[in-house]
Amino acid sequence: MVALIKACIYGIVQGLTEFLPVSSSGHLVIAKHYLRIEDAGLTMEVLTHTATVLAAIIYMRLRIATILGAVLSMFRKGYAGLAEAQQRDVRLFVMLIIASVPAAAVGFLVRDRVEGLFSDVEGTARMLIVTGVLVYLAGRFGRGERLFSPGRALVVGVAQALAILPGISRSGLTVGSGLALGVERRRAFEFALLLSIPVILGAALFEFLGGRLEGSGQLLAAAFAAAFVSGYFAIALLFRSVVKNRFYMFAYYLIPAGIILLIIQ
Repeated sequence: MVALIKACIYGIVQGLTEFLPVSSSGHLVIAKHYLRIEDAGLTMEVLTHTATVLAAIIYMRLRIATILGAVLSMFRKGYAGLAEAQQRDVRLFVMLIIASVPAAAVGFLVRDRVEGLFSDVEGTARMLIVTGVLVYLAGRFGRGERLFSPGRALVVGVAQALAILPGISRSGLTVGSGLALGVERRRAFEFALLLSIPVILGAALFEFLGGRLEGSGQLLAAAFAAAFVSGYFAIALLFRSVVKNRFYMFAYYLIPAGIILLIIQ
């Protein structure tokens, strides 16, 4: 029973913090340190990442279908033959490819070098404070009606790459950098969520190929379900916070949490 509860907690922490701008890696460091949740193992990591990706795909299923439909239509009709809305979706697809490059490069080149940081509670606490400040500034002062350009997409991609550090939130930096660049709020949310799908899926695949699969079926199923449900809820909450201009409010959690951790660690 204790193991089942820990598996559910692991899944909930992973699901909620993967998409809320509070850092999933940072909270997993904290959960392992203070709740005595030991390394969950390769299979549970893969499955909880897969569950969060599935939640994002289901949440964005209609948007994904229209974007892929526009790309397929381009191969049949050519770009000039597309409707204006389809052309925008093709450009968005290209922007997502551009933005995915930095995270892929950083993950491939320095992943092994930052593994030691995942046991550094003090460093994680400091990065939570940094994330909180960035989220507050972007949420309060970032607003506009711009679309994504190659330059803006690349900036968001670099911001996502920085989230390899525990305590730095991927959604905090990707949504926040989009807002700071003057991108319209719904577009900033959409871009950040779509951008997260290949990165999280790639991380799960990397973990799957890099180790041995093991674990109890019951525990894995519980962790998967918890990560999926909490991940879907987190996406919906993130959407509401962004479009209703409440994104900055996550800073009211992040900064005090980081300060408290620095005091008690």
